[in-house]
Amino acid sequence: MRRPLYRWVCLVFSGLLLFLLAACAADQLPLTTTIDVQITQSNCRPIEWRVPAGQVISLKISNKASVAYTWIFMGRPVTPPFDAADAANVFFSRQVAAGASVTAQFTTPAAAGEYQLICSPSDHSGEEQAGRITVVQP
Repeated sequence: MRRPLYRWVCLVFSGLLLFLLAACAADQLPLTTTIDVQITQSNCRPIEWRVPAGQVISLKISNKASVAYTWIFMGRPVTPPFDAADAANVFFSRQVAAGASVTAQFTTPAAAGEYQLICSPSDHSGEEQAGRITVVQP
């Protein structure tokens, strides 16, 4: 009678452990100075990065969609949809024509913290995606 209970407890414990390890791994993205974004008709990927504070970041955006997209790194959070009133909070942005690729560089903020990222069709024909750039002290 004890064996089925023992197996059940082991199974539940193993599942819980795997869940916790996966959650920790998601919070610890690798620290990078290179951001490579792939845009398709339905999304921008990846949508989350960890970067060092006050460092130059190399950005490459490849747009495979049939419309232009804008990639926006916000200095302060905004609530989508992004509009002209939010322009003062833009830290860095880059527009990418349909089917094109662009490269750029920018320097991250000196202040550590979580910053909002917005990736949206430039003509507002689709839904914008919100992401996150976590700036950390190296």
